[in-house]
Amino acid sequence: MTLAVPSRSTTTAAGDGASSPPELSQAAQRKRRERLSEVAVLGLVLLGIAVFFIGYATGRHDDTFGTNWYSPLRGTSVAPHTFGSVQGGSIDPAGNTPLLVTVRGLRILPANEHYVLYVLDANHKPLRCGAFAVGEGTTQIRLNFPGLPKRPHGWKIAREKKSTVSIGETVAQTAWH
Repeated sequence: MTLAVPSRSTTTAAGDGASSPPELSQAAQRKRRERLSEVAVLGLVLLGIAVFFIGYATGRHDDTFGTNWYSPLRGTSVAPHTFGSVQGGSIDPAGNTPLLVTVRGLRILPANEHYVLYVLDANHKPLRCGAFAVGEGTTQIRLNFPGLPKRPHGWKIAREKKSTVSIGETVAQTAWH
């Protein structure tokens, strides 16, 4: 006689308690989220640093003008909406004074004309500093003037033909005159 002994199966059916990877504990999940947040913040900081240095490398460097004195300008009846300033920097060892002229409200001139900046000496005689053109809006011009009086007695901007040797029509002058 043969006995039938039930044998145990060593395989388990697919849906019968197959083990899945263990779930992460809440502490482990929190730690994982914190780590991802730290990586994201670090990435943003590095991106910000990269943008700063790219901007610095491609930008303008030390375009400032060291001002020792400032003289405001106002338009004359010829150019009543004009205003601006003349600023002077430190006199260099050769005796040149850097000037920064800022004007707004002057109209753009034809090719055969330009504006000329004059400094007035103690006798209010105009001394030519330099010629310039203007564009739309505010225009800034850098000039150098040798032998500028220690105390300028005023400034004028005149409109002149390029071939002229005499002072033209004054369009702006020192505001305190």
